Amino acid sequence: MSVSRPTVEGVTGTIGELIEGRITNSHLALFGLGFVGVFFVLPILLLVPESIAFGTGEPLQAYRRATTGIYVDAFVRSFLYGVITTAVTLALAYLLSYFMAFGTERVRLTMTLIIVPLWIAYIVRYFGILLFLSPAGPFADLTGIEPSLLFTTPAVIIGLANVYLPFAVLPIYNSLNAIDEELISAARVLGASQWRTLAAVVFPLSLPGLVAAGLIVFILAAGSFLGPAVLGGPNQSMIANEIAGAFLDNFNIRFASALAVIYSILLVGTLLVFNTVFDLREVLGNI
Repeated sequence: MSVSRPTVEGVTGTIGELIEGRITNSHLALFGLGFVGVFFVLPILLLVPESIAFGTGEPLQAYRRATTGIYVDAFVRSFLYGVITTAVTLALAYLLSYFMAFGTERVRLTMTLIIVPLWIAYIVRYFGILLFLSPAGPFADLTGIEPSLLFTTPAVIIGLANVYLPFAVLPIYNSLNAIDEELISAARVLGASQWRTLAAVVFPLSLPGLVAAGLIVFILAAGSFLGPAVLGGPNQSMIANEIAGAFLDNFNIRFASALAVIYSILLVGTLLVFNTVFDLREVLGNI
């Protein structure tokens, strides 16, 4: 007598039938708002009274210190590195995504090669880049050229772009893969060259994925800690490094909280400006 065992398809189908019609867009929106509220808004709100230090003689001393000297440079450097990393990463990601969408039939293999690095810890990947760029590393052995990139701004940008590249490839490829091939064929039939088709048809239709990828990479790069810590020097310190130093090295919780609050305000303000240029709700809905 054989005993039937439940299959994965059967279990997932049963679960789908149970939740179908019970979870609406309102439930998903409520879950998203709750997640952001608990893990982002609430921690920032807890940092505000800690940074202001009510009841002391100089309640805003931490904020005055945070807006002077090397800390202003760290804020500017963080956003500048975020912008440069985003531009470099988007350029590389678009080329890879376009190749996967239109230039090869081995999409799974290529996608696997892109996603596999996500299984490796960031610290391991940054140290791998450190070894590769070192004067005695594989690059120097293969080319005979001893690179002098370590502990410089280009090294940090290379590291950040390398680590966050998969986060850009996925949404861009999704947008490119969703383009109807008949639109491309129609453009070519009407006499458009390959470059004209890319500029007038493919690129505009892939813009939602490009914008989403840029948003993801910028947020991750601007708040990076390991990139400048491993590949940079004192002149490449970003705001995450300053916050960690204030808390871990000096145990100055008040000052670290002030830096974190200022960075959060600047980041949210940047996202609001970004939203005025690109309607993020519409962009993210088209991915």
